[in-house]
Amino acid sequence: MTKNNFSRRRFIETTGAALGGSLIAGPVMSKASAKSKKRKSSGKMKVAVVGMGVRGVGMYGRTLVRNYGDHLDLVGICDTNPGRLRYADSYVGAGCPTFSNLDEMLEKTNPDRLVVTTWDWEHHNCIIAGLQHGVDVVCEKPLTIDEDKCQQIIDADKKYDNDIYVTFNYRYPPHRAKVKELLMDGAIGDIRTVDFHWNISHAHQMRYMQRWHGESQRGGTLWVHKNTHHFDMINWFLDSDPVEVYAHDALEIFGSNGPFRSTNCRNCPHADNCDYYWDINANDHLRQMYADNEHYDGYIRDNCVFRHNIDSHDKHSALIKYANNAFLNYSLTSDTDHSGYWIAFNGTKGRLEGREGGWSGPDGHQEWIYTPLGREPRKITVDFTEGGHWGGDPIMLDKLFKDPDMADPLHQSAGTRDGVMSVLAGIAARKSAASGKPVRIADLTSLKPHAKRPDELI
Repeated sequence: MTKNNFSRRRFIETTGAALGGSLIAGPVMSKASAKSKKRKSSGKMKVAVVGMGVRGVGMYGRTLVRNYGDHLDLVGICDTNPGRLRYADSYVGAGCPTFSNLDEMLEKTNPDRLVVTTWDWEHHNCIIAGLQHGVDVVCEKPLTIDEDKCQQIIDADKKYDNDIYVTFNYRYPPHRAKVKELLMDGAIGDIRTVDFHWNISHAHQMRYMQRWHGESQRGGTLWVHKNTHHFDMINWFLDSDPVEVYAHDALEIFGSNGPFRSTNCRNCPHADNCDYYWDINANDHLRQMYADNEHYDGYIRDNCVFRHNIDSHDKHSALIKYANNAFLNYSLTSDTDHSGYWIAFNGTKGRLEGREGGWSGPDGHQEWIYTPLGREPRKITVDFTEGGHWGGDPIMLDKLFKDPDMADPLHQSAGTRDGVMSVLAGIAARKSAASGKPVRIADLTSLKPHAKRPDELI
């Protein structure tokens, strides 16, 4: 991956040309100014959102307005694409002001929390802008895409007196909370090894390759964009930091490997012969959000999955050593007929394993097999609950926007350190696969691994 280290000043100078308008333009606040602006809301929390894609208009737009109206006011939404911003205004239904400039939104709306759902490579700029304006930041995963941007976020978090929250909703489903509870209680003793293997279906992987996620300079490859979810799960389960990563990857199906290519699905002469053909116009929501507005900034939502500039991988394997001496054997295989994962923890007092197949609804359940050392295995069954990501999304949103002070005995709330460590595992894997050598986490940023996750996040 080519180094792409944008400072905030450089970002301001370049995004206008690249994206049809800059999200950020304004004076940088001093640390003292940011501290003086930090607010404690009396009454409803004031929330602003930057990035009006699917997640921005849905989970952090319409859902917040409809389900959390008693607890927050959505005071502003921001996007560089004027057409998409108009559609978002209508779809979200908050009736709040709209902005194409992030600094302007932060200055005029004075929010308590800024939700960042922009492209991954812009996250660090938006996070830093929020902190500089004295605002707490809620950022979609991944926190960012490379170690230089990680360091900028670390430095800003130390400098400004506000908090960063990372939306690791994979921590919150009840069946995963049960695993964390068992591990915290020492059910299998000290964990020695973890086997974790994830599969992505054809339809899921196709969506990545159609979008900017297939281009490493934008999405950091799936080692970062997708696998950061998985690495955070293991970091959280183990309550420890990764130390060293040795990895392999390959791109075997998409990009230049394709038998033919065109611009996008809508105009493709190979539509009848392509297993990955998808008609965005059949989905009114996506058409109005993306296809109808691509002439503003050139962002095409249904790009050809065989375009030559795809360089994100579709096969991943890594061995990760943790500071507590646990080993993780990990793989991500995409473009399969199966969606789901298998995970097993081997400890000094027993074993815990589970298999999950796809995006089961609220009527489904998860079975874990618990085998204490020297005893017969037994099943532990946990029902899925209502809501996205196996019932995890509503629990996370409640914590972020309804009751931020609610008890967190399982340490599900994620901050800067959690976001950085999950990203660094993916960055190290990407670098290791490229070099053929193991990569040490401590060599990437000023944040050093701990055998046990410290209470002080940064």
